[in-house]
Amino acid sequence: MGKPGGNSSRVAGLATGLQKYGFEVELVIPKPTSKNYPTNLDNIKMHQLPITANNSTINQIERAILLTYKAKKIKKKTKAILQFEHSLLGGFASLMGCRDFVLEARDIADPKWDLTYKHLSKVVYNLEKYAVKKAIKVIVVSNSFKEFIKQEWNVPEEKIEVIPPGYFKSKIERLKTIEETKGLISYLGGLFSSLNVDKLIALAKSLENKDTMLYIIGDGPLRRLFEQRVRDNGLNNVIFTGSLPIEEAYKLIAKSQITLLPFHRSLTTAFLEPIKVMDYAALGKAMVLDNVSDFIDFLGENDAALVSDPSNQDEFIRNVHTLLEDEQLRKRIGANAKRLLKDYSWENQAKKLARMYEELDYEK
Repeated sequence: MGKPGGNSSRVAGLATGLQKYGFEVELVIPKPTSKNYPTNLDNIKMHQLPITANNSTINQIERAILLTYKAKKIKKKTKAILQFEHSLLGGFASLMGCRDFVLEARDIADPKWDLTYKHLSKVVYNLEKYAVKKAIKVIVVSNSFKEFIKQEWNVPEEKIEVIPPGYFKSKIERLKTIEETKGLISYLGGLFSSLNVDKLIALAKSLENKDTMLYIIGDGPLRRLFEQRVRDNGLNNVIFTGSLPIEEAYKLIAKSQITLLPFHRSLTTAFLEPIKVMDYAALGKAMVLDNVSDFIDFLGENDAALVSDPSNQDEFIRNVHTLLEDEQLRKRIGANAKRLLKDYSWENQAKKLARMYEELDYEK
C-alpha cells in the first residue's frame, strides 16, 4: 500500500470496515511514496517499513521479503491471522514458511513482468498459484476468478470467498451537489500495461475540434511514454494530474460527463471488477468501457455502460462521441449504473470479510 490508488483504497476500505465490526487490525506497509494514500486510516495501527514502493522487480522482491519478515514477527507476538493483499506477496510469504494465512488474489501474472525479463510472468504465475494452494482462505474479486482457480488450480469451492471492490460511500455522498463540466472526460487509475494508450491518443485526436478535455487521473510506469505521445501528436486537450488524494479524484470524476476504461484483454483483466468502475458508477457517471471481463459485459447488458470490443478502437471512440452528443443517454446509463452498484460500498464488502473471519477455523 505504498502508493495511492485502487489497491490502497481496497486495503483502507476493508481494514477500516473490519475494525468497525470489532476486529483489531494492524497494517504492515512500505514507506508511502506520497501523502495521497487514503486518509481514513488514522485509527489503524500501521507498521511502515523503511523501503519505498516502486515498480522495479528488485524493489518488489525486497518489499515482499521485508513485509513478510515483519508480518511473521507480529504474528508470533500477537497470535494474529496474516492476510496478504496480493498473490505475488503471498507466494514469497509461502516460500518464507508462512502457512494458514488469508490471501487476497486480485489478478494473475500481469504481462508487465515480461517487459522486465522474458517469461518472468510464468514465474509470477507459478508463485501466485503456490500462494493460493498454501492459503487457508482465498479472497477473489469476481465469480469468474473463482471459477478459474477452481477449474485450473483445483481449489476447493469452500476455500474461496468472493468479495468484489467497493467505493467510499461517505466520500461519494459529499459530492451530490457538484455539477458536470461540459466536455470533461476522465480516466481514473494506474498507468500500467493493461491501459490502452493508443486508444486514448486516438480518442484525444478525434476530439481536437470539439470543446473537450481528457483528464488522466493517476500515475504509473506508462506515464512518461503517454506524455511523450501526447507531445508528439501536438495534443492540447489531455491533462495529466498524477496521483491525487481520493477526495480530489472523486471531485474530478463528479465533474466529468464521461468516464473511461480503455483496457487490453488479457488474463489479468479477464477477472476484473475494477475499483474505478465502482467509483464511476457510485457517482452516477456515464461510462465507456472495453469488454475485458464478465463484469463489464454485465454492465453493458443492463444498460449501465456503453461497452466495446477491446480490439475495436473505432467503436470505443464512437461510443464517447455518442455520449457527448446525447445528454439523455448519459443520464440514463449513469443512473442505471448507480442503481445497479449501490450496494457495493466498502462498508458492505467489509461486512462480508468480517463474516468470513467469524466463520474461519483459526486452528486449521
